[in-house]
Formats: sequence, C-alpha cells, structure tokens
Amino acid sequence: IRKQMQTQNTQQAKTTRKTRNKRFILNTLTLLLLLPVTAVAAPQDEEDTVFEDATEESAGTPASAEKSGGKRTVLDDIVVTATRSEERVREIPAKVEVLDSHDIETTVGHTLTEQLKKGASISVMEYPGALAGIGIRGFRPETDGITKHSLTLLNGRPVGATNLATVLADNIERIEVLKGPASSLYGAEAMGGVVNIITKHTTGTPTGALQVGGGSFDTLWQKANVGGTLFGPVDFDLNARNFKQDDDLTMGNGQKRHNTSYSTRNASLRIGTDIGEDWRFDVSGNGYQGRDIQTPGDIRYGDEQSKYKDIDNYGVDAKISGKLFENDKLSLSAYHTLEKAKNYEKYEGTVGSTTNPRRLIPPYNYYDSEITWDGVQLQNIYNWGDHSIIVGGDWQVIETETKRWNQAGERTKPSSPNQERTNWAAYAETVWKFLDKHLILTAGGRYDYFDVDLVDTPYFTDFTPRSASFSTFSPRVGATYLTDNGLRFHTTLGQAFVPPTAQQLANDSWSYGTSRDRHLVGNPDLDPEKSTTWDAGIGFERKGWGLTFDVTYFHTSVKDRITDVTTQVGRVQTVNYVNSDDSKIQGLETSISLDFGAMFNWGRSVRLYFNSTNYFKAEETEGGVTEDIHNVAKYTYNYGIAYEDNNFDAKLHCRSVGRMFDTDWITTSPTYGDVLEYPTFTVVDLVFSWSFLEHHKLTFTVDNIFNEDYFEKIGYPKPGRSFFLNYAYNF
Repeated sequence: IRKQMQTQNTQQAKTTRKTRNKRFILNTLTLLLLLPVTAVAAPQDEEDTVFEDATEESAGTPASAEKSGGKRTVLDDIVVTATRSEERVREIPAKVEVLDSHDIETTVGHTLTEQLKKGASISVMEYPGALAGIGIRGFRPETDGITKHSLTLLNGRPVGATNLATVLADNIERIEVLKGPASSLYGAEAMGGVVNIITKHTTGTPTGALQVGGGSFDTLWQKANVGGTLFGPVDFDLNARNFKQDDDLTMGNGQKRHNTSYSTRNASLRIGTDIGEDWRFDVSGNGYQGRDIQTPGDIRYGDEQSKYKDIDNYGVDAKISGKLFENDKLSLSAYHTLEKAKNYEKYEGTVGSTTNPRRLIPPYNYYDSEITWDGVQLQNIYNWGDHSIIVGGDWQVIETETKRWNQAGERTKPSSPNQERTNWAAYAETVWKFLDKHLILTAGGRYDYFDVDLVDTPYFTDFTPRSASFSTFSPRVGATYLTDNGLRFHTTLGQAFVPPTAQQLANDSWSYGTSRDRHLVGNPDLDPEKSTTWDAGIGFERKGWGLTFDVTYFHTSVKDRITDVTTQVGRVQTVNYVNSDDSKIQGLETSISLDFGAMFNWGRSVRLYFNSTNYFKAEETEGGVTEDIHNVAKYTYNYGIAYEDNNFDAKLHCRSVGRMFDTDWITTSPTYGDVLEYPTFTVVDLVFSWSFLEHHKLTFTVDNIFNEDYFEKIGYPKPGRSFFLNYAYNF
C-alpha cells in the first residue's frame, strides 16, 4: 500500500509538472505572437550602435567577407557565442575560432563533425551509419545521451540532437567554436566548450543556388537554396537537400565495408520581418530524415552485428527582438525539437556463442528512442558608453522515452526507465572596456536549478519512480589587452558543470538473473561534476601583412566525477553512485595564417595555415587508478595551403592525429577490456572549384588522397580514397 501511495504521489506530481510546463510553453508562444503588435506601438529610439569594421584587404578566414577585384574584403569577425552578445572576436578574452561559409565550402565532408575536426582541431568519434560526436579540450567525444561535456547550439538555442551526424553543414553562415568553460552563460554540458551554428539570414533581392553532385560509392545528391526579401519588410531563407549513397564504402586497404549504404534528406525554412525601426520577428524550422541507414558492427565481428535504422530530427523556434529603451536590446525566443530513431535487427543466420546461438530470420524493429527539448530564452543587453551588461533567464525541459520489442514483435522491458529533466536558470555577464578599448574585462555567472524525474515506464517492472533536485552556480572572469601594433593578450578563469543523470540521482530498480539479482540505487545527494579552467594566450593580427596567429595554454581540473560502487551480499548485488573521481587536462592551442597575396598585394590569396591542439596531460583517476582519457589524441594538426581569386578556389588540406587510447571490449582480443593504443595517421584532402560564365561553378574534391587506412573509433574504419564532383548554378 505504501509503495502504491508513493507511486500515485509521484505520478500526481509528474502530471502537475507536465501541465505546468505545457502551460508555460503556451503562454510564451502567445507572448511571442502578441509582442510584435506591442512593438509596433512602442516609441521609436535611435539606431543600434554600429560596429566599426576593418576595411583592410586580406584572405584570412573571417565570418564576413566579400569578393571584390580578385580579393576578399574582410570585415572584423563579430561573434555572439562568447558573451551571448555581439563582440569583436579580438576583444574577447575567451578562445573563439570561426569557420565561415567559405571555409565550409572548401572543406571535404558532408557532416558537421567533418567540418569541425578539420577546421577547429577538436576530438571526434565517428561511426559508419550516421553516428558521430565531438569532444573539446580533452573531454572524450560523446555520441548519445542528453548529458555531455560539450554543448552544440543552433543560432544560440540547443540544437536538439544527441547524434551530431544528423546536423548537416548546409545553409550555414558560420560556425563559432568557443573553447573552454561556458556554464556561466549556457549552463549544463558547456564544460569543454560550445559549438554554435549560425545559419544564413538573407535580405535584399532573392539569390540562391541549384546544385547536383555525386561520386564514389554510388553517391548522388541534389541541393537547392534561395533567400532574400519576399515583399516589404518580409524576408526568408529556404534550403533543401537530398543525399543517397547506394554502394558500400571502400576502406583504405581496398576492401569493401559491407552494410554502409544510407540516404538522408533535410530542409530548413526561415521567415522574418522587421517591425518598425527597432523590432524584428523570425520563425524558423528544420527537419532531417535518415532512411535505411546501415549500421555495421565492429569489423572484427565481420557482418554478424550489422543492423539498420531510421532517424528523424525536427526543430522549430520563434524569436522576437528589439529595443524597449534607448540603450538596450531585448530578445525572447521559444523552441521545440524532436529526435527519434527506429532500430532494426537485419542480419540472418546463426550468430552468437556456440553454447547459446540465436537465429534471426527477417529484420524486425527491436528498439525505439524519442527525445524532446522544449525551452524558452529571455535576454536583455544594456549598453552605456563602451560597457554592457547581459542578463537573462533560460527554461528547458527534456523528456526521453524508449521502447523495446523481441523477435516475435512483443513489447519487452527497455534498458532504462523514461525520464524528464527540467532546468531553470538566470545569468548575468558584464563587458567593461577601458583605456580607449585597449583593456577589456568580462565577469559573469549563472545559477541553475534542476528537477529530474524517473517516471512510470511500460514493461519496466520492479521499479519505483523517483525524483531529485539540485542547484549550482558557475562563475567566469576574463581579461584582454590590445596593443597598437596588433598584439593581443587574453586570459580567462571559469567553472563549468555537467549534471548527474536521472538514473544516478533517482534510480531504484531491480533486475533478476540466474546467479545474482542486481539492485540499482540512485543517490539524491550527488553533486554535479565540476571543472575549473584557466587559460592564457597571446595573439597577433595585421591584416595588411596577411598574418594572424594565436597561442593559448589551458589547464583544467575536474572534481566530483561520478562513479558507481558495487557491493554484494549473498546473491544481491547493489550498485550505488558517489562523487569520487577527478581529471587533469593541460594543453596548447595554436593557430597561424600567412597570406602571401595580402603581403605582396597580388590581387589574389595564397595562404598557408596551421591550427593544432596538443595535450601535455589528459588523465582521469577512476577507482584510484590514473590513466589517459580515452579517445583523445595527444595532438591534432590541421595544415595546408589555400588559393583564391575571382574564378578559382583550391585547397590542399592535411590532418595529422597522434596516438590515443581506448578500451577494447571485443572478446576476441588477448584480454577482455584491454587498453589499446591507436596508430597515428595523416589524411590529405583536395578541393578545386572553378567559377565560369558568371552563374556556374564546378567543384572537384578528393577525400583521403593517399588512401590512408585509418579509423576515428577502433573497429570502424573510415573510407579510403574517394572522388566527388558538384555542379552549382548560382542566381
């Protein structure tokens, strides 16, 4: 009776919370629709401050650039991720790297992770079958789950994807990569850094492109994008792509990797309008569908573990921004995203151990997952003189649901109960500029409060629904000093956190076996995993010389890492969770770009570039044992040469990755659970583009020119040499 009453009370609280959450979303969306009407009647103030952009000519890699007379006219990078407000990148104390649309176009790769690993020297984990994740500043790449150590945003709001392979590099204006802790602004998961994808915002006469391309592995794609002003103050951006790889990949050793074909399609639409002189309203949506995505298992198992899946990812958001007073900028936005996957057993025949074989006849749907993100963001920026303060609040709720079936099509117990995580937060960031903007100081912090719930789950018996809550505060300070000769000195000190999972906080479930029973018990007193990071660097920029560089040292200490503790009494094995482990990460980030075209005023760009991440230490202590953090290479170097003029673009790019370690869970290894060292590798790509007859463009790419046989994750080799050709009609 007591257990029934506890369950009823938990369900009643859960229902009340969900009703409150839905009402909150409805009220926010209503407010978003009503504010434009209010804004029209609001008094009009003076124009927003316009940043004075540099006009020197260069061929670096800025966020804003136009071709003119054989050169690209480069404007100062204006970024928003580091402070949640527009600031020049050279004035920001934090380490920020920008990949603009030109960088993306001249980088081989169709996915976000391909762009990031070749442009920002971060760690990645990539599998065949559209599964990928990233890690920044020494944190292990993560490919699933809602609790990660690196945060990905889309136009400042959570991207709503645990699998970054579903986030494609289309319709992107730029990608901002903030390296270092950012929980003071963004809360959970921003421990290693933040990736913010900024999509295109086109106004004026409509422009766009139609593209078709294809190449190795029977690959074919079609793309279309158009954007501009529809009528009056209304503008839009529309983008769509269809991609299909009908043949299996060929590895660097010349052999086929079976069960690696797949197809995807994605689209996005934005419609916006200016409301009066000071207000703007935008609504946008994006969708991704992956169909018949083949997912081979570890290559050491042959084809025995091959499966396939269908993936969907959809998102919609609305935002209104404008001025209430003369020196402020208010914004209110709401978003909803959905990620779901259907997983199928595929292979036939007798598989498994000789003592326990199992025969799978036709493919069947064995596992489904669905995750939703709902949130509201409110922010105001106050400016007085050269100084500013950014204040705001975030609300977010994430819900996960899983289902499982057996071969007969009957529902069975999923691997974990369904859960919900609700987060309320308030933050403030200040930017102070002194000595005629030579000295810039930043300081801020954020308070986060979390409610987590494990809820009643169909077919998950022997389980008591529970809830837990916790709160945390994350500060950050920074300083930049700019000299008149182009030197830049910068440093930051900040804390970040990753929250415990619902299972770690609130689990109370049993599983029964023939030799033992297992009891999982959550710990509601767990603290979030916390890190403290200090970094310092020196940079130089002289666009007239075509030279930019930055060298940044960072040191991260992680405390209160969560580990499980197992005890056994008789046949009952109990698993609890405690804060006990820690990590130490030290490294150096370097970026250099030298453009001989700008240096000698050639009227074209001939640029050498190099960016890297080197780790002096990346260690974690677990259960009293200290070892290297797995799947993090000792170094990652990106380097090459790029050429650009009015008609031609060419880039020869090299990526070298040092040794790293991983646990081998394949039973055929010498010892189950061995720590393996990955081999080093270098992959070379080539891109060549020719623009002709004003509207036409051909792009030829070669991925992995020298047919390197390598992998980002052991057992899952990457493709060997491949060729692709793309034709675009621009209008």
